Amino acid sequence: MAAPDETALTAAIDRLLSGSSVRTPRSIGVAVSGGGDSTALLLAAQDWATQRDIPVLAATVDHGLREGAAAEAAWVAALCESCAIPHTTLRLTTLHDGPALQARARDARYAALAGWARAQGLSQVLLGHTADDVAETLLMRLKRGMGLDALASIPEWRQVEDVNFGRPFLGQSRTDLRADLASRGIVPLEDPSNDDTRFERVAVRKTMRALGLDPTMLARSARHLSDARTSLDTVAMEDRRELVREDRGDFVLQGNAIDSLQSDRLRRLVMLILTSITGKPPPREAEQTRLLSQLPRLQAPQTLAGCIILPDGSSDHAIRFAREWSAAAPAVPQTPGDAATVTLWDGRWAVIGPQRSGLEIGALGDAISQTPWRDVGLPRVSLMASPAVRDADGALVAAPVAGLSHGYTAHASEQFSATLRPSPSVFD
Repeated sequence: MAAPDETALTAAIDRLLSGSSVRTPRSIGVAVSGGGDSTALLLAAQDWATQRDIPVLAATVDHGLREGAAAEAAWVAALCESCAIPHTTLRLTTLHDGPALQARARDARYAALAGWARAQGLSQVLLGHTADDVAETLLMRLKRGMGLDALASIPEWRQVEDVNFGRPFLGQSRTDLRADLASRGIVPLEDPSNDDTRFERVAVRKTMRALGLDPTMLARSARHLSDARTSLDTVAMEDRRELVREDRGDFVLQGNAIDSLQSDRLRRLVMLILTSITGKPPPREAEQTRLLSQLPRLQAPQTLAGCIILPDGSSDHAIRFAREWSAAAPAVPQTPGDAATVTLWDGRWAVIGPQRSGLEIGALGDAISQTPWRDVGLPRVSLMASPAVRDADGALVAAPVAGLSHGYTAHASEQFSATLRPSPSVFD
C-alpha cells in the first residue's frame, strides 16, 4: 500500500489542519464507512499524521439498517488493523425505515461520532465529503429555489457540541480519491444505497453523469457563492455592532435601521440577531419574509424561531428581540463548586451564587409573579426567559435578573456577549 510522501490529498489535509487559524491537533479521528471517499481519507490522513508523529483513530458507524453493515464495519476494522490504526465500530439501534431516513441517519451518525470523539479525547474528526457532495447539494437546493446562503458550498468545518468535524476533500472529486486507492491496490466497499434512485441525492448524481456535468466545476461555483456569503456576513456583523445593543439578555435594534438598510441587508441582520439568541438555524424563508414585512409597523409582539419580537417602547421606535421562555433550554443542575462557580444556561446566561444540594437553573416562566419584576425595567416576556434558581421541590429560590437575587447574580455569558464582537476562529 505504498503512497507518495506528498499527494494532493495529504496537501488538502495539511491545508485544513495546519492553517494559520487552526491549532495542529495532538491526534485526529477519521470517520470511515469503507466506501471509496472515506477509505481514501483514512489512508491519506495516516500518511499526513505519520510524517508529524500524530496518532490517528478511526470509527465506523453501523446504522443497523442493512444486513451487510456489520460485515462492512469488520472490513474497515481489518484494514485499520493492517495499518496499525485503532478502530471502533459504533452500532446504532434506534433507527428504523420511514420518512426522512437519510436525514435521521445523518443526525444519529454525527451524535454517535461526537460521543466517540469525546470519549477518545479528540477535538477534530475528519469526514470524507468531496466536490461531488458539494455539487449534488447545490443542484438539490437549486431545485427548491433556495437563495445564496443555501447554495453556498458545504462548510469545511462543522461543530457538533464540542467536537469539530472537518472536510478536507471538498475540492477533490470522487474520481481523484478512487485513483489514489487504485494506486495503493485497494478496492473499497460500495454502499448499495448509492444506486437507489428513491433517494434524491442518488437521482441527482445520475442526472449529473447523464448531462456530463463536472462536479469540481459546480463545487467551484459553490465556493464562489460561499465567498459572497462570507462578505455579506461580515457586513451583517458590522451592522450588528453599530445598530444593535445588548440589554440583559435581549438584543435591541435601532429603529432607523428598518428604514435605512436595504431589504436583504436588514434580513441578514435580523436573522443574525435571532440565531445569536437561540443558537439555532434561521427560520424558513417564508417566515423571514413575514416578519420583515411586519417590522416597519410592528405594534404587538410576534413569535418566531424561539424568539419574541416586540416594540421596545423607546422614542426611536426600536425593536426588541427576546428569548421565548417556553423555547428556552431545559433546567440544568447548578455546577458544583463554591459561591463563585459559574453555571451556564441556555447558551446566554452565567449564573453565580450560593451552593446548595439539588438546585437547578432554568427559565423563570410563570413564577415571575413571585418577583418584583416591574421594578427592573425590562418587559415581562423578557424576564420570563431569564434564569431562575429552584430547589429540588421546584420552589423558587432566586431570579436575579427579575429583582429577586437572594445572593445570586446573572449576566450575559461571554459567548453570548461576544456575538456583538468579531467572531474568533472556532479553535481560538
